[in-house]
Amino acid sequence: MKTINFAINEVENVVENAKVSAAFVQELKEAFSMSPIKTDMRFKQSSKGELIISVTFAYDTGMKQHLEGAGDSDLITAINFCMAKITKLLDDYKAEEHEVDTAKDGENLVMELFKQHINSPIYGYVEKDWYNNYGERYRCVRFSPTPKGNVKFCMKATLEVNNLISEACKPESIRRAKQQVPEQNEVA
Repeated sequence: MKTINFAINEVENVVENAKVSAAFVQELKEAFSMSPIKTDMRFKQSSKGELIISVTFAYDTGMKQHLEGAGDSDLITAINFCMAKITKLLDDYKAEEHEVDTAKDGENLVMELFKQHINSPIYGYVEKDWYNNYGERYRCVRFSPTPKGNVKFCMKATLEVNNLISEACKPESIRRAKQQVPEQNEVA
């Protein structure tokens, strides 16, 4: 049996730019070819800082399939189009030409994706919060780019996350008015 090393070593966050897995892309193509009735996509970040894409497919037979792999923003776009039954981007996607998106120095890739989605024109739905075993609160938002496809985020309820959700829930007229506040003239 191999000995477990319990020593704490100083580790740098150096990640070799890995290519997107061709096997993962092929599994996605096969799953979409079976005409899922519902598709959910989520994201997480690996300990190495790699963007992990999780996709769950539901079929009319009652079967569910879950796929997970490292990816990039082009693969996310291709999956979004597949949820709308437009498979060309995924069909043309060549994994060997794409490097996995990797965080740089404390960057949170999932938070960046969340910000992109919350500021997009895609309808979002704030779902019920949940708490982990440590009592930490998580805010969940589901974006529905297509009737049968969802992009889901469950983010730790930080001040930044709460503010993003709060701002997104305000009526458009209030958000626009806030952006167009005229500067007050100084009195001479």
